[in-house]
Amino acid sequence: MATTVADIRRAGWPVHAVCLTCALEMKVDLARIERAKGADYVLWSRSAPCRRRHCQGRAVFVVTPPRANGPVIMA
Repeated sequence: MATTVADIRRAGWPVHAVCLTCALEMKVDLARIERAKGADYVLWSRSAPCRRRHCQGRAVFVVTPPRANGPVIMA
């Protein structure tokens, strides 16, 4: 299982952030997160503020690993 940002990038798994309030979905730039937070940063069990203007919601990270039956919330 890919646990760190570096592991997920190496595995080539796509990651999106989805706001639980407004449903905004955005592709996550793993390279940018790795540069800012480090290769060992973990997205599992994390959330981030929504990027939509005026939305006060939180976005969860969703990964789509191969052989999964669809996207998996990284909770």
